[in-house]
Amino acid sequence: MKDFIMDDDLLIVTDASGNGDFAINVADQQNIEHLLLSQKGSYKEFPILGVGIEKYINSPDATSRLRLENEIDKQLSYDNFYVKTLDVNDLQNIKIDGNY
Repeated sequence: MKDFIMDDDLLIVTDASGNGDFAINVADQQNIEHLLLSQKGSYKEFPILGVGIEKYINSPDATSRLRLENEIDKQLSYDNFYVKTLDVNDLQNIKIDGNY
């Protein structure tokens, strides 16, 4: 899916004549990252969208990891992302395979 590219702010590219415009490119990874980091209520138009991964990071409980996996799968599905595989065993390196 193509979307605006963000790097702490909207990324703007300039052409040879000095005119600038918003950078647009494939943004699947960026969209997933925003979805994982955002809390429910962060998107006013879609108040149930967002994983809020911070609350799961410091929990060593296996039940919490299962909840996280379920929440990620559910939230990505809300965003029309098809999840093929999802691995949250290493919270520092969550593996998500799928596509929009």
